[in-house]
Amino acid sequence: MTVTMERSWFGPEIQTKVDRASGRAIVATALEVAVETKKLTDIISGDLRRSIHAAPYRYDGAGDELAAPTADLMMSGVVPHATKTLLGHLVEVGSWMPYACVEWVGRGHPGVTQGLESVRGIKVDMIVRKAFQEEGLI
Repeated sequence: MTVTMERSWFGPEIQTKVDRASGRAIVATALEVAVETKKLTDIISGDLRRSIHAAPYRYDGAGDELAAPTADLMMSGVVPHATKTLLGHLVEVGSWMPYACVEWVGRGHPGVTQGLESVRGIKVDMIVRKAFQEEGLI
């Protein structure tokens, strides 16, 4: 008597789900960092706070100056897509309006760093877990 077992390899399907989940997790994390950064930003004119948002990798900020003086760019309803690179999925968080970033000039973007610090740990763990659950991976 010969018993045969069929082997099923779901590698490409699982990799696709992992890619979608990790992309979704990085976008959700970036959005949360932008929200936290806004909370920590000093308000002088309000332009900086309104201009902070998550954006696709290598975003150039075109059009931000027209929108930010009257509307919060986070509320535009545009959710950035994560760009898959050799380093993993990437998005950016910040302000692309030089005049809004006067207090940050020469110091990087300290508000974004503080926003990221407030999200790391359990918050980001929950974001990642949710993204992987949504793909049926855990």
